[in-house]
Amino acid sequence: MAEHRDGQTHEALRPIGAVAREVGLTPRAIRYYEEIGLLRPAVRVKGADRLFDESDVQRLRQIVRMRDVIGFTLAEIRELLDADDVRAQLRTQFRGTSDPRVRREVLQTAIRLAEKRLGIVERKLEQVESVRSEELSRLARLRRLLAEEEAREEAAESPTTR
Repeated sequence: MAEHRDGQTHEALRPIGAVAREVGLTPRAIRYYEEIGLLRPAVRVKGADRLFDESDVQRLRQIVRMRDVIGFTLAEIRELLDADDVRAQLRTQFRGTSDPRVRREVLQTAIRLAEKRLGIVERKLEQVESVRSEELSRLARLRRLLAEEEAREEAAESPTTR
């Protein structure tokens, strides 16, 4: 058994290759995500494979979803994941005290954090809406051109009456 990043021992650790297959990434992509700070493997022994636990797998799935499904950049993903980490700390802090002043401060910080996350999501939605608007304009133009072509064709086929 290896020592986990939280100092405890866990048996359900998996090597990078198995995790990569499970989440649909390459080991190289997972190592890159680690290099840029999106992921911290549960266990890393010098000269040995990285070992990942279920929370790492879930984080990788979240990264893939944000990147592939939603279209966030890696920088946006890092901001969102960092905010998730802070949110977890705030949750622990909130649950760990009954002091109303501290709880209020924690909630105020959590609100600012949620507003920051919402800002990231809204910027992405604006970008998507801009692309959607361009595509709707293109589609309308193509339909108008088709209608004009069909009208010309119909006029050319029908006999002129005078």
